[in-house]
Amino acid sequence: MYKLLIRPFLFLFDPEKVHYFTFSLIRFLSKIPGFTSLFRLLYEVKDSRLETEVFGLKFRNPVGLAAGFDKDAKLYKELSNFGFGFIEIGTLTPKGQEGNPKKRLFRLKEDSAIINRMGFNNGGVQEAVERLKQNKGVLIGGILVKIN
Repeated sequence: MYKLLIRPFLFLFDPEKVHYFTFSLIRFLSKIPGFTSLFRLLYEVKDSRLETEVFGLKFRNPVGLAAGFDKDAKLYKELSNFGFGFIEIGTLTPKGQEGNPKKRLFRLKEDSAIINRMGFNNGGVQEAVERLKQNKGVLIGGILVKIN
């Protein structure tokens, strides 16, 4: 379904706009009762063979979401319902900045790749820290995150 319908539709639009649309869609769907449970049911895999320990931190699985999708720590709670073993936030800079001028994301369809020249567009580290402080020790990707 994704390759036949959704992907061709999304490829009609600017990649950066699709990124922000997807971001908003995940946020919106996560507010509808039952959707977070549905996401977990569809995407979460619980298998002890996948558990990984690195530097004393235990992860449910070795598949994570790399920094860049949720640069400002605005969606990490919602993203944790997709079964990632970890979620990286950032890149954050001391002060917020716009990043590179647009157009800054480019699809290479033949290579099934994307070129990202967004730069470090983010609201700054202090904004992200304030959002993470509101976390109140919620489990994210198998790790208890609590910022004092």
